[in-house]
Amino acid sequence: MDDMSSGGALPTLRDLCRALGPDLTPLVPAVAPGAEVTAVHVSELADPTPFLDGGELLLTTGLGFRSSPAGEPPSGLWFSGYVRRLVRRGVSGLAVGVGPVHPAVPEGLIDAATRAGLPLLVIPAPTPFLAVSRRYWSMLAESGQRELAETLSAHRSLVAASLGAAAVPAVLRRLAAATDGWAAYLAPDGRPRAVWPADRLAAARELQGAIRRLNAVGAHTSASLPLGDHDVVVQPLGDGDRLLGYLAIGHARPLPPRAQQLAMTAVALLTLESVHAERLRRAARVPDGVLLDLLRAGSVAAARRAARFLGVDLPDRGRVALLTGLDDQALLGALDGTPGAGEHVVLAGRADTGEGRAAGGGGAAGQAAAECCLLLRDSQEAAGWLRGLISSLPGARGALGAPADLDHAGDSWRRVAAALASTPPGQLTDFGWSETGAAPLDSPQLRAWAQHRLAGLTGPGGDDLAATLAAALRGRSEQEAARELAVHRHTVRNRVVRIESLLGVSLDDPDARAELWLALRLTGR
Repeated sequence: MDDMSSGGALPTLRDLCRALGPDLTPLVPAVAPGAEVTAVHVSELADPTPFLDGGELLLTTGLGFRSSPAGEPPSGLWFSGYVRRLVRRGVSGLAVGVGPVHPAVPEGLIDAATRAGLPLLVIPAPTPFLAVSRRYWSMLAESGQRELAETLSAHRSLVAASLGAAAVPAVLRRLAAATDGWAAYLAPDGRPRAVWPADRLAAARELQGAIRRLNAVGAHTSASLPLGDHDVVVQPLGDGDRLLGYLAIGHARPLPPRAQQLAMTAVALLTLESVHAERLRRAARVPDGVLLDLLRAGSVAAARRAARFLGVDLPDRGRVALLTGLDDQALLGALDGTPGAGEHVVLAGRADTGEGRAAGGGGAAGQAAAECCLLLRDSQEAAGWLRGLISSLPGARGALGAPADLDHAGDSWRRVAAALASTPPGQLTDFGWSETGAAPLDSPQLRAWAQHRLAGLTGPGGDDLAATLAAALRGRSEQEAARELAVHRHTVRNRVVRIESLLGVSLDDPDARAELWLALRLTGR
């Protein structure tokens, strides 16, 4: 198999001259150029251009060259017109077979080809034109086989990379090398998770805005985007209807078909890797979920026994938190990929509330709200870290409890859950230390007082009365409270009268209103 100087799928004039040796020699210029040859065509017409597409090597014996009655070749003007027509059509070169018609290439043709820059070659007698055609098509077939072999090798290389320990960076590295470009693995919101080569990280970050716009319209599909002097193809990675991330490939324009084929293979491999990694994360979160369920139920002693069995070091104190606004797996995945998670997070798992929330609560009524449940270490830095995480996840929101002993974790989670319902997207409700360093209004004594203060609302219908009290304190009128509770205004008025009777207060008294609001927040109502 002959090597081709072009390195592509089409033989060049130089390749043909090397392969045919003395059967095809360059005349003008003295060294055959590297112009690609799309086909070999034979024509004796004075104007063969209607039958040419461009890129052909035209073979002729010169029968079409007009001559005088004395047998002299045509004028230089005629050859100039003939050559100009071929150049305008874009032929790669003109090869003249000498012997049968002309003993040598006419000087007028040589001059015209030299001036116009048309490569001119010679086929000596008795070499048949068929030898040139056969050699060209043989080289084209060999080139196609070589390109196929290279493509298969690149695909096998990607598969082998995906089987290693660091599958994602290995696939990106092989893909970038095979396409002579760069590749990036992006989170569902467009944040770069891995980029190769590393100096393309800034370019990968520029894609985040475009991907967020695609997500906003639900366009989980491939897209081609201009980025500087490169074209970038973005392919989604998905498991069914769930978006796992994106693969981006950057290449100098235009992106070749081979790169697109390799991208599809990489998409399949990275999707499998993402699904597998997520299943491993889910399995790893199972012990966390068990311990969190025990702590939320108040079974602290059982949680500590289980933690010793599982090899988890539970602290004496901590801060509980709930996150929502995104798919729970997306939240947990973001935790795994966020710096500082290991420093602050003790336990993380899915919190299945089993009930819907009101508007602003992350789900429609009657549907389970997806929440991520956390136990964080007792530190003032935890709030800043969690606030940064939420701000990086569009639509996410959270609530963070005050530092407390694990014996009171259940109560703290109930207060956090109540606060989460009114927390706007992108925000964190923090019950912990304020920026001034003042202590939070939370202690076992205060909680005991709050429960005693609201003891009158613990009987039948107490939950409705507590919800009405909260709405009445939050709103500025009975009408506003009625809209929040989706009941009639007279229902609110009747409940308020009953609340005042049971608690022995008047809601017109600002001191009583402040006292009851604090009691409600402390009891998580």
